[in-house]
Amino acid sequence: MANMQVTPSGPQQEPSIALNSLDQTTIIVTTNDLRSGNNMTTVYRSINSGASYTQMLMSPPVGFAASGDGVAAYGYPNIFLVAATALNVNPVTDSSIIVYRSTDNGASFSSPIIVNQGFGTAVYNDKPAIEMDTANGSPYLGQAYIAFTRYFNNFKSSETLFQRSLDQGLTWSAPILLTNQVQGVTSFGSSIAIGPQGDIYVGWMQYGPGTPQFLMRRSIDGGVTFGPIITISTVSLVPTPLPVLTFGFRVLTIAYLAVDISPFNGEGIVYAVWQDNRTGNAHIYMSRSTDRGISWSILRQVDDSPAVSQNFLPNLTVSRDNGGVKIMYYTNRLSTTLLDVFLAESNDAGSTFLPNRRITSVSFDPNADPSIGFPTPSIGDYNDLVVNAVGNSIIVWMDTRTGSQNIFEDV
Repeated sequence: MANMQVTPSGPQQEPSIALNSLDQTTIIVTTNDLRSGNNMTTVYRSINSGASYTQMLMSPPVGFAASGDGVAAYGYPNIFLVAATALNVNPVTDSSIIVYRSTDNGASFSSPIIVNQGFGTAVYNDKPAIEMDTANGSPYLGQAYIAFTRYFNNFKSSETLFQRSLDQGLTWSAPILLTNQVQGVTSFGSSIAIGPQGDIYVGWMQYGPGTPQFLMRRSIDGGVTFGPIITISTVSLVPTPLPVLTFGFRVLTIAYLAVDISPFNGEGIVYAVWQDNRTGNAHIYMSRSTDRGISWSILRQVDDSPAVSQNFLPNLTVSRDNGGVKIMYYTNRLSTTLLDVFLAESNDAGSTFLPNRRITSVSFDPNADPSIGFPTPSIGDYNDLVVNAVGNSIIVWMDTRTGSQNIFEDV
């Protein structure tokens, strides 16, 4: 395992990663690319398991100035989809959910397909999640799904929407509203996971009113309909910025879901992971469901960092080959004002976790990129990871060890 630089120059942040689970060598990494002044989506492709990458800058749709929040998904046999938000800036208008589509194993991508059109300045579509069904026992194999947040009333209310594609991302259904349509309700940060029978789990954070909660809904008919809203856990939102003297970057609390589709004892278990401030400091928590999302276990802290440390921006994946659970996160456990990436791993379906493993080979200063400002207002809102057939994690994150915001990987 070694740290490698993916992006040749910065600033770039918010990486997402997808792996071709058939050939096990083709990897797609997407980034928020800030080099031009306007935010753009760039795709990096590796055909040698992450040893080297080529880059492709994705143009926004005609009439749009920028795109970002890129997230990647893989589908059989050689499909990659990249969902993003396209918009105009100063002021923000026409914020729309788009998809770039590759049918040649990521060698090239289509022009952007508009999944959900923006509406001037009154309605703002944001933060898509995307998945394709690759569960071998699923009757919906190959279907693609997107969930995203839509804001109203100058960001005072928001809702979570879901759309599906039956033709591998070429066309998309009308949106389904997943959240309660109540004035003042604010939801954010959707996540999609697909179970071994094609169950679709969509989770999100409901920030208010009242106590924040990690909520979800499940579809058992390929995304045609969804069951009732289920509460996974109440949540204590992590303060943004974190209470560290030199930290000025925002830290949004986002919901993450993953399902075990391996043929082992954990098959079908659904995992939920998030950051939480219930002890007075940010730590990483997990709950799991063994009955297809109906009920959820008591939460457990999965990071083994000191109580006074800050641990945040998690993400998780579950091995489709052996069911291993892997959860990455940022932490200042080694130095108060510097950051590292650590990995929590479970080999017994989330019952216990190994001592957390350091992924970064050096700690880095989040404020090291002068082009972003001091203190930096943003280090990105998410990082990502996948796991290959032999159980090795491929982890991507934003890192400033070069003096610029760049994407690094550990392979």
